[in-house]
Amino acid sequence: MDLSTSHGIVSAVAAVARRHLLPIAAYLITGAAQADACPERLRIAFPEGPAEPFMRGQGEDFLQPPGLLVDWMRQALRGQGCLEKAEMLRLPVRRLRAMIEGGQIDLVAGVGEGGPIAALLALPPREGRRGEFDHSLGMVEYVLYARRGSGIAWDGQAISGLTEQARVGVTASTRTEMLARERGWLADPAPSHESALLKVAAGRTPVLLMHSYFVDDRLRRDPQLARQIERLSPAVERRHLFVGAAPVFAHSHKSFTRRLWRALCRQSAAAKADGACRLPP
Repeated sequence: MDLSTSHGIVSAVAAVARRHLLPIAAYLITGAAQADACPERLRIAFPEGPAEPFMRGQGEDFLQPPGLLVDWMRQALRGQGCLEKAEMLRLPVRRLRAMIEGGQIDLVAGVGEGGPIAALLALPPREGRRGEFDHSLGMVEYVLYARRGSGIAWDGQAISGLTEQARVGVTASTRTEMLARERGWLADPAPSHESALLKVAAGRTPVLLMHSYFVDDRLRRDPQLARQIERLSPAVERRHLFVGAAPVFAHSHKSFTRRLWRALCRQSAAAKADGACRLPP
């Protein structure tokens, strides 16, 4: 066989490869991209309690309109063609924690950084040389509340008007329970935001530490409760809010998770929410 014949055979083989192997490679690449764009399972948890303007209503049902967190999530998923894949749930804190630990939840919306739920999740990393850019959706304030006329006061450093053994009402397994212990306060954990609020309204705990989204919304909607409970200023702490991802999910779907975080971030920035995200220019 001479060189010209050999060259012709090689060329023919290459042509066959181009006709058959390249389409297969393109199919595999496209399939991988589509798989990352829409995970096979997409179970997303939201807070059970009201937190205007982020969540409306209380319980497992979503109201219409449901609140900014749900609107932003739906828009972000629709932009990636994944909305129909998503299963959205509203869960109480204890059930949420158990489902995260059991690998039953992929994303959690409205997570305050530094809390026990956030510790179970991957949060979007800060960017920039000094961490000045982030993907937060807003700010959450942790605030003290007491019965009107109780004589309890808060100056930003210490609570006055409490007996030595008095306990601060908190919701179990949340940032408020951690924060109370960090401050050296005796904590009285309740199983839900609502039960913790009702305990202070009934005088069973003298003061309540909770995020203001929940309590302020309840006081707006319940004039009788608002006549009983007052907010003590200033806020004890302010933290950024995020959408967190289960670590296994974030690792398996890195590109999807990054795109989702950025899409959510842009929406919070467009809404000019307090503490909304800042992306690099």
